[in-house]
Amino acid sequence: MKYVLYDVILHVSLLVTLPYFFIKMLTARKYREGITERLGFIRAQKLKGLSGGPVLWAHAVSVGETRAVMPLLRLFKQRHPAVKIAFSTVTQTGNRVAAKEGAGIIDALFYFPFDLSWTVKGAIKKTRPKVFLTVEKEIWPNLFLHLNRLKTPVIMVNGTISERSCRRFIRFGFFFRGVFGMMQAFCARTPEDMKRAVNAGVKKDSAFLTGNIKFDIRPPEVNASSLDALKKALGLKAGDRVIVAGSTHRGEEEIILSAFKALSAELKGLKLILAPRHPERFNEAEAVVKKSGLSWARRSSGTGADVVILDTIGELMTVYSFADAAIVGGSFVEGIGGHNLLEPALLGKPVVCGPYLTTYLNMAEMLEAAGGGLRTEATGPAIAGALRKLLNDEQLRLRTGNAASAAVKANRGAVQKTLDVIERYF
Repeated sequence: MKYVLYDVILHVSLLVTLPYFFIKMLTARKYREGITERLGFIRAQKLKGLSGGPVLWAHAVSVGETRAVMPLLRLFKQRHPAVKIAFSTVTQTGNRVAAKEGAGIIDALFYFPFDLSWTVKGAIKKTRPKVFLTVEKEIWPNLFLHLNRLKTPVIMVNGTISERSCRRFIRFGFFFRGVFGMMQAFCARTPEDMKRAVNAGVKKDSAFLTGNIKFDIRPPEVNASSLDALKKALGLKAGDRVIVAGSTHRGEEEIILSAFKALSAELKGLKLILAPRHPERFNEAEAVVKKSGLSWARRSSGTGADVVILDTIGELMTVYSFADAAIVGGSFVEGIGGHNLLEPALLGKPVVCGPYLTTYLNMAEMLEAAGGGLRTEATGPAIAGALRKLLNDEQLRLRTGNAASAAVKANRGAVQKTLDVIERYF
């Protein structure tokens, strides 16, 4: 009965918000793209690659989760080439990254259906998965319910549950204990995540401590000519000192720009590459930079400025490789929880982040303990102070970057542990 009520509430919510989304679909392509797939109607042409073998359906909400799960799917495909991989995302950017980085791995790519009873039934009927993987914290009650009725295992990989979310799941345990109980396996990042999963309803013998698969990421392979072309497009010259601020959110650009402005008055040849987390904020970030009075350009249309807005998809990790220091956003304003600190760390770059971390708190603490990262207050002077130390002391900068890289490499192995769990169901 509780799932029927959940389904009714979702349908009512959809009807109430339909006029809003209709307007959005008329004005923004990202709301139109994949709408039929979100309703469970996936074209047969898109799914033709799934024929001829059992299907593993993996789902990741956006870019970060998509990148994180690719090493796992790559290794799985190497060991089980006969298994077909269906992959779904929620966001347009996640879909594009999956198409690029999942080439040769993913056999069918589509948008995730709304969690309505009839849409998920349609998607399940079309894909016929033998196993369903969901990445990090994607909980979909209707989908889990209908997969369980078909005895299709549901596995959470790189599973994480914040303390706040856990309290909410426990408060509404009459509903969520059943949802979490439908997972055949919860592969947890940390002991805390595993404990919270069990408290939320995952069976004790279905909870596994496998570690964080993001430690198993590898830097993108880019040839020297492509790197030179990208540096040229960004207006970077020999001798420039580069700060890369990645995955920034509303309210963070102003703080970072104030720090950069103060440092620019002291240090020559300083450049800032600013990468907003979401493409729809490129124009907003541009407006913020204009107000700062600094010279600026967009990656797609200009060079030679003090501040360059990275308005492209899929280049951030490569751009981190040019950095003298990296700032990771989502941590200087409340409510985001931070973003992946490991991408710049893996490349041997000192990592600076803010105080507002939940999802990535363990990662920040690990980097700090290893001497590879710095957490600052969410103010321009605090960020400027951390960057000043790094930029003025080459040996400190190198030691910090090397410590960051070593910490990432020392914590690898989660992909293999997670794969060991998944293979029980094949």
